[in-house]
Amino acid sequence: MHLPHPLAADWARHLADGRRRSAHTVRAYHAVADRLLSFLQRHHGEAATVATLKALTAADLRAFLAYRRGEGIGNASAARELSAVRGFLDWAGANAPRLKGPKVARGVPQPVAPADVVALAEEVADDAREPWIGMRDWALLLLLYGAGLRIGEALSLTMAALPLGETLSVTGKRAKTRVVPLLPRVRDAIEGYAASQPWPLGRDDLLFRGAKGGPLDPGVVR
Repeated sequence: MHLPHPLAADWARHLADGRRRSAHTVRAYHAVADRLLSFLQRHHGEAATVATLKALTAADLRAFLAYRRGEGIGNASAARELSAVRGFLDWAGANAPRLKGPKVARGVPQPVAPADVVALAEEVADDAREPWIGMRDWALLLLLYGAGLRIGEALSLTMAALPLGETLSVTGKRAKTRVVPLLPRVRDAIEGYAASQPWPLGRDDLLFRGAKGGPLDPGVVR
């Protein structure tokens, strides 16, 4: 019977208690950390410790991804796995080796499960340089995926949209206006971001701002 590695369990507790991540995200990231530690233990023939993580090389990481590929995961899953590994290494005080992520094919967009949306938004927010930027990215991704807005529609929202209700009127292509429902989680994320951003904005100012206070560039979102 496999027992989860203590380091992986500590990482999961940090995500759940310290970072308040969703149960789905905690389970997924815990599983990645445990797989990495188990692999390193077999790979090096000795117990995996924090010192092992700090000594991790690009060759070790490539070997781990090759092992996971052998288990049948595709490029998209390998890219998510690599991202989770980097977060785990950062938490452990280890520098992740520079390694180019797997190429993910750009095909026809597929529906995204709600739990995956939350995990993606949390991951992006964790990578932010400042807390308010993390809250902005979290709110924007939930708005795009949770309310179905296009990037242009989201970035055209002004402060006049606040306070938010159960629906939101957005102006899209050809100046057509449509009304979309807003989940409480999406509303809370947007209003939390609006309260945390440091710029003095009036009702006619765009809601989503760049790091220097200007309107957020669509290229940053893409």
